[in-house]
Amino acid sequence: MTAQSIQDFYRNAVARGTGFEGQLEDDFQARLAAEYAGIGPADCDFYHTLEVGDERHHGVWDLRGRERSYLGYVDVKGQRVLELGPASGHMTFHMGRMDADVVGFDLPPGMATDVIPQEGHDIEAHRRLSVGYMERVRNSWWYGHRRFGSASRAVYGDIYKLPSDLRRFDVSVLCSILMHLSKPFYALQQAATITDRAIVVTEPIPHVPRSIEPGLMEFAPMGSHETVVLWWALTPGAIIRMLRVFGFLEFTVHYHLQTYHPKHEMDKPPVETLFFTVVGERHKGWAPRLEMTAAERAAEDELRRTRAEAAVVAPSELAAREAELASLRSSLSWRLTRPLRAAGTVLRRAGLR
Repeated sequence: MTAQSIQDFYRNAVARGTGFEGQLEDDFQARLAAEYAGIGPADCDFYHTLEVGDERHHGVWDLRGRERSYLGYVDVKGQRVLELGPASGHMTFHMGRMDADVVGFDLPPGMATDVIPQEGHDIEAHRRLSVGYMERVRNSWWYGHRRFGSASRAVYGDIYKLPSDLRRFDVSVLCSILMHLSKPFYALQQAATITDRAIVVTEPIPHVPRSIEPGLMEFAPMGSHETVVLWWALTPGAIIRMLRVFGFLEFTVHYHLQTYHPKHEMDKPPVETLFFTVVGERHKGWAPRLEMTAAERAAEDELRRTRAEAAVVAPSELAAREAELASLRSSLSWRLTRPLRAAGTVLRRAGLR
C-alpha cells in the first residue's frame, strides 16, 4: 500500500471500479481510524439507535434487545464474520461484544447506492444525495467504533465484486440490504463464494407466508414513483432457492418484530414491522446456535399465528388484479402481438416449441 491519502485511495478505486484490495492491512485500518477520529454526533446520521454510556443517539431502526432473533439465533462467538451493509454498526458492535471477529463491508466514499432509474425523477440528484447521506452514516459507524472501543474492521467497495483479499469467513450476515440492491443474487453469490459455514439473511416481510417453498420476489414493492431505493420485497423461499445454488442445503426460518421510523420520519412515532431471518448452512449443525428462551419461542409462535398470510385473496386485491389485466389486454401492444401469441400456442401444442 502506497502512502496515498485515504480519500485518494477510494476516489481512484471508485473511478476504476477495481483496486479496493489492501484495506485489511493493519496500517490501512489505523489510517482509516485516524481519518474518522474527529467525528462527532453532529457529523452523523444514525441509521441504528446507538446507546453509548449515557448517550443515546436515535436512529431510523432500533434493534436493541432483539439482536438474537435478527441473527436467527446464530452464535457468532469465535466466528469470523462478514457483515455486508453494517450502516451505523449496531449489529457490528453487538457481534463484537459476542466475541466475533467482524469485518464490516459497505459502500466506499463517493459511490452511490443502487437507484431505480424511474422516468420523471432526477436520478443524478438522488445519487448525489445518496453519496452525502452514506458519508454521514459511515461517520456514525466510526463514531460508534471509537466510543465502544470496537476491534471490528471496516472495508469498502463494490458489493458485486468484493475485494479479492478478504479471505474466508465462517459466517456472512446480510441484514436488510438485499431489498436495496438491483442484483441481490449476485451480491449473495459474492458472499457465498467466501463463506464456509453459514449465511444469515434478514429482510422485512408483510406476513408469514403459508409456505416457504415459492421463491417469490416483488419488484418495487412501494412503487418506484414513491421511492427509487427500494428494489425488491423478498420471501424466505427466494433466499432459500438462491442459497441452494451456492451449496447451502440446510435451512431454518425465524420471524420477529423490529422497530423503525417509516420513511425516515424521525418526528413521528416508530412502528413495529415483521421480519424473517433465513439461516442457510452448508451442512446441518455447522452454525452454532443460541438456545431460544421460552419467551422467544412464544413470541415467534404468536407471530406465526397472528401474522399468517390470509388463505384467500381479498376481494379488493382480486379486483385490482383484474383491472390491471383488463388494462393490459386493451393495450395496443397486446392487440398487435395477439397473432404471435396464438402461433406460439399452436407450436407448443404440436411439440415444436
